[in-house]
Amino acid sequence: MNKLKTTLAGLAVLLIICCTPQLYIPMSTDQAQQEILLKGRKLYVGHCGSCHNLHLPKERDKEAWFRQLNVMQEKAKITDQEKELIFQYLTYQPKL
Repeated sequence: MNKLKTTLAGLAVLLIICCTPQLYIPMSTDQAQQEILLKGRKLYVGHCGSCHNLHLPKERDKEAWFRQLNVMQEKAKITDQEKELIFQYLTYQPKL
């Protein structure tokens, strides 16, 4: 019985992971910008994702992300520099 419960729990977790929209991994041809975007993504996942489900960057525009980050900065215990890196990641629009 325990083996069945463990298997079902594992399948449920796998289903949730597979059906959850994934955060994009930014790609920039500018190496410095790429590093900034990846740092911002890591901070977003680490700080914001540790307390609640993450929102996809496209769910808000720049102004909404700016307001949201200002509201959450103290709760997330992030510095102004970290907030700026997260903002850069969330609002990055690659040039096509």
